[in-house]
Amino acid sequence: SDGARADIVRSHESFDPLRDPQMRPTPFQAYVRIQIGCDKFCTYCIVPMVRGPEQGRPPEQIIAEARTLVDQGTKEITLLGQTVNSYKYGSGGETTRLADLLYRLHDIDGLERIKFVTNYPKDMTDELLSAVHELAKCSPYLHVPAQSGSNRVLERMKRGYTVEDYREMMQRIRQLVPESAVTSDFIVGFCGETEEDFQQTVELVQEFRFKNSFIFKYSERPGTKGADLYEDDVPEDVKRRRNNELLAVQNKISEEENLRFLGRTEEVLVEGLSKNAVKRGDIDGPIVQLTGRTHCDHIVVFDGNPRQIGQLLPVAIYDTRAFTLFGTVVTEHVGPELFSLQTSV
Repeated sequence: SDGARADIVRSHESFDPLRDPQMRPTPFQAYVRIQIGCDKFCTYCIVPMVRGPEQGRPPEQIIAEARTLVDQGTKEITLLGQTVNSYKYGSGGETTRLADLLYRLHDIDGLERIKFVTNYPKDMTDELLSAVHELAKCSPYLHVPAQSGSNRVLERMKRGYTVEDYREMMQRIRQLVPESAVTSDFIVGFCGETEEDFQQTVELVQEFRFKNSFIFKYSERPGTKGADLYEDDVPEDVKRRRNNELLAVQNKISEEENLRFLGRTEEVLVEGLSKNAVKRGDIDGPIVQLTGRTHCDHIVVFDGNPRQIGQLLPVAIYDTRAFTLFGTVVTEHVGPELFSLQTSV
């Protein structure tokens, strides 16, 4: 009915669990939903049927919410949308897009970092990429799901782009945001995926060398077009093998790519105690193991003081793994004649 439709359209204005402080990753990081719904209708996804068409929130609402969060101590905001880079809001003959929103958020005093997920390949405009490069607060971290390296599978998924389209987008990202870190999503074992299709996905991951990839085994969702149109015909053991194989390829790439951070100093937003510190119970000493993230969203572990949680600190990287960088906080010591940078132990 029209009434129910209106309720859905206005649903993000009333209740949004992301606004609950308990939903924040830390007291100084927050999510802000800028869009609900989706117009893409991928055959494996239920979102368009459940959430309705894509709608962007009014930019004034988003800016006001961001200012409130910053007043409460938030330093990093992550903008959320099913296809966040498709964001647009029209009013008074003007259309606000994600790039415009980033420029407005960038002007908020006290906001240190801005991220946005998840992106849709066909809506990755030069205007948006230029904004990411130009705006110092905007993290050059782009999560752009590819889902498959096979055009045949992408067509069955109804993703709306080809591998060639994705490659063209990646070339523009590398050109316009050379400092970027790109992550992706993949579904293995989608209906009708052959061994050749899967190997094309492996080749795509090897070509683009993502910072990280989130890999999922396909499982049929009732109510999706895929469930109606296609048979879930890839055996579970084949899905598991492909999942593990693709994960191994990605992990090797992540480990190799992280080596370039050795010896570099990265600005890290300190998020809290590391998982190991909590596991060991080393949580209240003068020196504890802390964890944080670089501007490009790399996880960094280092020794520090609990008072440093919530701060942006320079950290010198001395070791790397596939998922983690290890570092030491760089402290400034004032000498009698000059400022010198030394690495604290």
